[in-house]
Amino acid sequence: MSDALRTRSAGAKLRVALLAAAGCAALLGCGPKPTHLVLITIDTLRADHLGVYGYARDTSPALDALAREGKAFSRCYAQSVATRASHASLFTASYPRTHGVLSNFEIFLDRPSLFTALRASGYTTAGFVSSAVLNKNFGLQRQLDHFDDSLTSTELNRPSMAERPARDTLAAALAYIEEQGGDRPFLVWIHLIDPHGPYAAPVEPDRFVADAHAKPGQSSLPLGDSNVGFGDVPKYQILFGKTDPDYYVARYDAEIRYADDALGAFFARLRELGLYDQTLFVVTADHGETLDEPTHHRHFGHEFLAYEEDARIPLIVREPAGHRRLAALDANALFLSIDLAPTLLDLLGAEIPAAFEGQSLLRTARLPDDPVFSLGSYGSPDERTIGTQRGVLRGPWRYLINTKDGAEELYDRREDPHEAKDVAAAQLDQLAELRRLLAGFMAKPGQRNRASDLSAAERERLRALGYLR
Repeated sequence: MSDALRTRSAGAKLRVALLAAAGCAALLGCGPKPTHLVLITIDTLRADHLGVYGYARDTSPALDALAREGKAFSRCYAQSVATRASHASLFTASYPRTHGVLSNFEIFLDRPSLFTALRASGYTTAGFVSSAVLNKNFGLQRQLDHFDDSLTSTELNRPSMAERPARDTLAAALAYIEEQGGDRPFLVWIHLIDPHGPYAAPVEPDRFVADAHAKPGQSSLPLGDSNVGFGDVPKYQILFGKTDPDYYVARYDAEIRYADDALGAFFARLRELGLYDQTLFVVTADHGETLDEPTHHRHFGHEFLAYEEDARIPLIVREPAGHRRLAALDANALFLSIDLAPTLLDLLGAEIPAAFEGQSLLRTARLPDDPVFSLGSYGSPDERTIGTQRGVLRGPWRYLINTKDGAEELYDRREDPHEAKDVAAAQLDQLAELRRLLAGFMAKPGQRNRASDLSAAERERLRALGYLR
């Protein structure tokens, strides 16, 4: 056989082999296994109440184990402390003024997002939510191939208030995942309402009450007659007439443990299905919660507060087996929630939309003193009656201003990590600089989307959640 014939024959054999491999991968699923993404957002979850971040109570064994397999970032901050606005920022990698969702009432308008980018890369996308705030009225479902906002349960002290506990939400997500089979890459977003108040876990709600970590002797709080919670227990949070703040903290922790146990079973089932090791897992939150902080004037709430316990959120990322791209990142480096989507797309090899304001931290790390803007819900009727906090954190300094009365607060977190001592009057130069920085940020052009069309029942549901007064 001539050299030319040998070359043509070898080329033909190679083409046949390539076609066979392509056909095998397409028809039989015997090519490289796809990488899936499971993104879990846990409502109202404080980072400092998880074991991986040093909490004493055993609230999070499953998440702690996930963190040991991956990485837990300790300085991740939400750009909004309102559920809708925070999720919109997380998914679109943009600030509220850019995507137009400023509170829990505006609709989501289509723009480039984590979902659109992965759909363009061949992913099927699905969402499973357990809060009325994120239901179909939000509009995010337009970017998903499958969306489930069924509410299957009711709260202990408000039988008319429907929600979906973690186990039910995760069961629905598992049914979808099993149906998919894993041959095509999928993105599954799961939102868990636990531990949003009132703190009434479906299983062992009192498991931490009066345990070794309780703080006896705390002064009691009066029971409020509104949902605001200025110096009292907000009306929608009151449980069994209890006035001990530590009781509510223990019940909050039990909600975390309930969600964590449900997640442990969820992860175990994915192992049984053979999908665990080919999945990128991400666990984070929309915002935290002010609990019994003695120097903060509101208790057991969020949405209008932008202290450290509200703006700082957990971030746990576990790469698929054999992947170690996050190993080089500093777990204590600054991480904004708007950086999550571009970083995940980078990990998955997908194109990052040019419209993103966040950045992939695999490419460019944030500097320790980059400003972090975290905003309470604004533009809503409630802001005009009780005010909302707008804040900026730069280095060790956190500056806050209330939009109703203009009250300013300044904290030096090097000396005061719990933000217990307001030093605004003693640090006038620092106060003026951060005031200027925040004012410049708020002055940038932006938009506000129109509000959702809510039925009377949905308005009552949001009122029950504490989002309408």
